[in-house]
Amino acid sequence: MKKIFFIISLLLCVTLAMSGCVQKEPVKEAGVKESGISKDDLQEIRNAQTELKTLQTDTGNNLSEIKNTLTDIQNTQKTILAKLADLEKKALAPAPAAQQGRPAVDFNKVYNLPVAHSPIKGNKNAPVTIVEFSDFQCPYCSQLQSTINDVLKAYPKDVRLVFKHYPLPFHQNAMIAAKATEAAKEQGKFWEMHDLVFQNFNKLSEQALKDFAQQLALNMEKFSADLASNKYDKLIQQDMALARSSDVSGTPTLFINGKRVQQRSFNDFKQTIDGILKK
Repeated sequence: MKKIFFIISLLLCVTLAMSGCVQKEPVKEAGVKESGISKDDLQEIRNAQTELKTLQTDTGNNLSEIKNTLTDIQNTQKTILAKLADLEKKALAPAPAAQQGRPAVDFNKVYNLPVAHSPIKGNKNAPVTIVEFSDFQCPYCSQLQSTINDVLKAYPKDVRLVFKHYPLPFHQNAMIAAKATEAAKEQGKFWEMHDLVFQNFNKLSEQALKDFAQQLALNMEKFSADLASNKYDKLIQQDMALARSSDVSGTPTLFINGKRVQQRSFNDFKQTIDGILKK
């Protein structure tokens, strides 16, 4: 920048010298300062003029680049503002209507729930049948077992329990637990395994299930082989398909003589069962 000021000052001096007090005569090549300016001074002026032109060109180019940059910034700003406007419209738009919840349950509907392969607890010829769709890793299913046992004890001749598998996909050990109870059933110990699994619903693993089998004195070689096989997949899937066709979407879900149970306290069971037995 100082060099530029020097060049400009020098040009001003030359202009004053040439137009004012300096006699306008050509400069002799001998280098004598007859006009007050030497040959070296003239060369310096020429060099200064060249540098000034170069500076002007560079400045013009820089201005052009700056203009292009400003244009790019303005275009980017417009794009950002347009996106912000779209986001604002979406934010202010009314929310879509909430999805409808589960269809209302018809507690008077009678479902056809065949026993098929399912294990039975209680009098097999009892007039009242409780069908339970359950998940061995479900805490609510585990808590319900004491109530169901109390009902069976209160009606030893009149009530039977039919157990159906409905392992939920987000319970990672529910399926293998269902298979473990089926493997135990082959050795006559379904309900014993059923009880141990529910008592330890939050501690389930393949090793834990094998420990339960050993505790029940099962043939471990057969139990382990059955547990590792796919032999129970079809019947478990049959239970799950029956559940879905019977409007079951969670566990525990129970039916008494085909009608869905609305309340699950001992008194609720008793009231329903007594009403059936009086007919």
